[in-house]
Amino acid sequence: MKKYFVLLVVIISIIVSALPAWPFSSGSFIGPIIVVAAPEPRKIPVYLVLPADYVAVPIRVYSDQKNSALAYEDIRQAIELISQRVQAGSQFKISSGVTTLSQYKSGYGISGGSWSQHAASSEFSLLVPLTKERSDIFKAGVDAARFIDTLVFPDKVKCSTGQLQLAINNPEQYRAKLLGLISEEIRKTRDAVLTKGSVQINGLESSVMVRQADDKQVELYLIYSLSITADK
Repeated sequence: MKKYFVLLVVIISIIVSALPAWPFSSGSFIGPIIVVAAPEPRKIPVYLVLPADYVAVPIRVYSDQKNSALAYEDIRQAIELISQRVQAGSQFKISSGVTTLSQYKSGYGISGGSWSQHAASSEFSLLVPLTKERSDIFKAGVDAARFIDTLVFPDKVKCSTGQLQLAINNPEQYRAKLLGLISEEIRKTRDAVLTKGSVQINGLESSVMVRQADDKQVELYLIYSLSITADK
């Protein structure tokens, strides 16, 4: 007779920086190796706490031009301006995201009042490196706001920012250390539950997840499920 102990099943989501979708000048954008931390609570006991490398500042630029061709040109100029400023010694990086080009539409909503769909917009993240002097998300946010305030866009271009989040360089480099911690946790759990039996573990091939721990640090962990079968 066998008795099964299902110890842990975890599903959690992450937010990762988007793949480049707009041709910034060479050197101004980075690929998906930098991962932005998710705000969700952590539900597993095995994790690593590490200092974050960046603060990611989501930015959206859009044009109020009613002429689509002019709107497209506005956004092109705005993106080129940001790209040039980043390359000019700002120490920041850009993780590019989605650029939307469509026809301008306007009308009236069901509840009254006008609404509009911008003909052109672009979304990306400004990555502010954390340093000894710029040591937390607050100080990085101040520097990002000052940088954005210096940008002079075309007249019809607007810029808005989203929620700031921590990010880390290449979390996959910590996989081996996480696997070692998980192995030790399995040994302790098995010793506490039974002396004989088999262990089945699934999910260790999943991506390394990143969660924001506080204003300076992130937690890294793996999604996995563990079951122990006790022989009778």
